[in-house]
Amino acid sequence: MYIVSADDRLWLQSVQRKLYARSQENPDYRFEELWGLVTDPRNLRIAFNRVSRNRGARTAGIDRITVRRIVQEGAEEFIVAIREELRSGSFHPSPVRRVLIPKAGKPGVFRPLGIPTVKDRVVQAAMKQIMEPIFEAGFYPTSYGFRPGRSVRGALAHLKTLLLPRGMKRWKSAETPPFQWAIEGDIKGCFDHIEHHPLMVRIRRRIGDGKLNRLVLAFLKAGVMSEAQFIRSDSGSPQGGILSPLLSNVALSIIDERYERQVWPRGGTSGSKRGRPTRPLTDPTLITRRAFMNRASDRRRGLPVFMPIRYADDFVILVASPDNDPERSRLLAEQEKSALAEMLSAQMGLTLSPEKTLVTPVTNTLRFLGHHLRVRRHPSRRTLVPRLVIPKDRSQRLRRSIELIFDRSTITETLESRLKRVNPILRGWGNFYRHAWGAKRVFAGIDNYLWWTIKRWLHKKHPGSRMDALAAQYGWHKPRQRALRWRDGATVPVPLSSIRVAPYNSGWDPGPHYA
Repeated sequence: MYIVSADDRLWLQSVQRKLYARSQENPDYRFEELWGLVTDPRNLRIAFNRVSRNRGARTAGIDRITVRRIVQEGAEEFIVAIREELRSGSFHPSPVRRVLIPKAGKPGVFRPLGIPTVKDRVVQAAMKQIMEPIFEAGFYPTSYGFRPGRSVRGALAHLKTLLLPRGMKRWKSAETPPFQWAIEGDIKGCFDHIEHHPLMVRIRRRIGDGKLNRLVLAFLKAGVMSEAQFIRSDSGSPQGGILSPLLSNVALSIIDERYERQVWPRGGTSGSKRGRPTRPLTDPTLITRRAFMNRASDRRRGLPVFMPIRYADDFVILVASPDNDPERSRLLAEQEKSALAEMLSAQMGLTLSPEKTLVTPVTNTLRFLGHHLRVRRHPSRRTLVPRLVIPKDRSQRLRRSIELIFDRSTITETLESRLKRVNPILRGWGNFYRHAWGAKRVFAGIDNYLWWTIKRWLHKKHPGSRMDALAAQYGWHKPRQRALRWRDGATVPVPLSSIRVAPYNSGWDPGPHYA
């Protein structure tokens, strides 16, 4: 692995803080002089370090050169060569190598993934380190996907908070939640269909450096190599590129901007009225207060209220009618779904997935980011409260994975090797769902299923063995507990029921370190 100095990191953090602060203070400011920062040796060294630490460091692009080979031959010389190409204008991105990744839970369905060369990955990382703070300052708080310091759990907690009843006295006998219907949205082939021209228009609003903009467009137009055949890329940004998530957020911000008045009205004034100079709002507290006042004002004027929560190309838009009438809210949601589809098609060339974009009452089950959101009546307070629960099909998929790991065909292997295979899956699954309601009960059920699966596997591995013999070889007991547990040497199954379960607090999302 390539190591960079603390001085290089401190330099980049200082640059990112300045860019973020300038962008936040003046949302209309265009950054003209960025090429020197992108091609700075310190920025390129940190970019190479980032690429070398990624999970895909062992994969190669169309040139078949890996990070390990570059480190062995001399990383410093590699970085100097990249800088000379960038500064002289001789650098040209290479086509990405396309591979097909199977989609989880969808047999026979694959997702195309583009693998750039290591050189292109380093340049993209260097670009992103300078561009990200500029755009991050302008992204909306309702956007969560592919953003530093933001998570799936934060998006789910925000959505849950929006559906909480406001004021217990007022909602004690309420029959409807604050929002009555929801638009469950998904964009069809988002990464592959973003039109380049409108995307570059949005980028040029904030970045006026011609060299950097031309390099962004060059990466978009680099093309794809699939089975030794070159395919031009007239639209889209290949999945797998380091720069692609940032570019997709820039493009999809049009969804958030559509609801700016009720979500994040920065375009207002923090100055005084009567024709005196005014300036856009920058204080998050004042913006939040103004958004709340705008929503209340729109309700009084008989206007609908829309609140989006977006994670990359998956989003939920909550809809409320002024009088909380469910039928009127449904009509408003249907109209907004059509208007949103027309806007995305006209401005970005994107299409809403017809089978995944649904208009659903919030009292039905909403599916978002691998969770089910249910609004149900509280047993004691008699109010409608939201709950995030684990979908049954996700539990069944995990059980199927456990079953395959302990298949009859694996009885020639050791129990230790099987446990080392299943433990990372259990640990990741448990940490992902530990903030869901009722997770403890689901975790206990998975633990019980794993115990019996191991027991059946051991009987197949040692046919004719009695249970006490298997317990003597593979069993153990916790102190002062009678329950038999399995192990092989020092390796034991990860107990999901021991994972701490608690609701997620939105304040746990730290945000970007340079903010």
